[in-house]
Amino acid sequence: MKRPWPAVLCVVSVLSGMAMGARAQTEAAEAHVAAAKAVLSPKGENAKPWQTFASLFRTVCTAPRKDARPAKVGPGEPDEKAKLVPTPREKWYVPPVKVFDNLYFIGTQTESTWALTTSAGIILLNTNFPWVTPELLNELKTFGLDPADIKYAIIVRSHSDQSWGINALKKMVPSARVMMSEKDWDLLAKDNTPADLKPVKDMVAKDGEKLTLGDTTVRIYSTPTSTPGSISLIFPLKEGNQRHLAGMLGGDLMRLVQEGVQLYPDMQTEAKAYIPAVKRFKEIEDKAGVDAIIHIHSEDDNSLLKLDAVRSRKPGEPNPFVSKEDVDRFMDVHIECAEAQLAWATSE
Repeated sequence: MKRPWPAVLCVVSVLSGMAMGARAQTEAAEAHVAAAKAVLSPKGENAKPWQTFASLFRTVCTAPRKDARPAKVGPGEPDEKAKLVPTPREKWYVPPVKVFDNLYFIGTQTESTWALTTSAGIILLNTNFPWVTPELLNELKTFGLDPADIKYAIIVRSHSDQSWGINALKKMVPSARVMMSEKDWDLLAKDNTPADLKPVKDMVAKDGEKLTLGDTTVRIYSTPTSTPGSISLIFPLKEGNQRHLAGMLGGDLMRLVQEGVQLYPDMQTEAKAYIPAVKRFKEIEDKAGVDAIIHIHSEDDNSLLKLDAVRSRKPGEPNPFVSKEDVDRFMDVHIECAEAQLAWATSE
């Protein structure tokens, strides 16, 4: 009996090619990880503790575990349900801080909520969990601000820590308008978010749109990242006679499932949306002259360290939130780590 050597050799060749391709993708991932590590900290000897983005790196640049269980599509997600239970105050509380003349931090130790003041009222940048949002809004009174003056809330994505406090906001300030992307309104309507937390659809944020309130304009950009409907923002900051520009990236961690809904078919698809979205937003930031990171998660950009520095800041010292170089490195870490995630996904 003759052995089908050509067929055997063909199979061996294919398997060998697949192994070589997987190895090449793994090496590519390692190269992107190395590139991200190279920009984690600024060059020079006078770097401040908040300028090293180690926490961001751990969040976005960790290789997927081979034995990791895929997220479930459907009911479940106990980690999300746990967020409905109030956390002891000492584990979430952060004193509110006036960071710029027109920007106030009223977030928690992990989730950042911001109040942007204008000549005609307040624009809230993201809500928080439902049990903490009312207390955070009341902290505006610390600065002589009235939560009733909130005219708009812009929600950069429909995840629980940005959107589950919408109804709490509306209960306190019924007249406040809420803006979110069409895709994220739809996602929030159909996902496993508890019914009492699902808001009535309001304003739809569109790519390139400008929201103007009084003397302040917030520019909105579509950045499909953590959800296909994530948006990112650019808005002005004031400090005395100085003017700065903030960038808020609406995505960070890649996730395939949110509250029981499949966001992307697979990690490759998400990475291929994520990478050009972040690259585009970085280019927009560069052209606009963005020089401050105002982020949705206080851990990612070391906001808590910067807030401490703001509290102890002496007259004439620079604002720790202002650094064009930090903005560039922050975005580069996102891009390099997303490239690594794509390479890891391609090697599987």
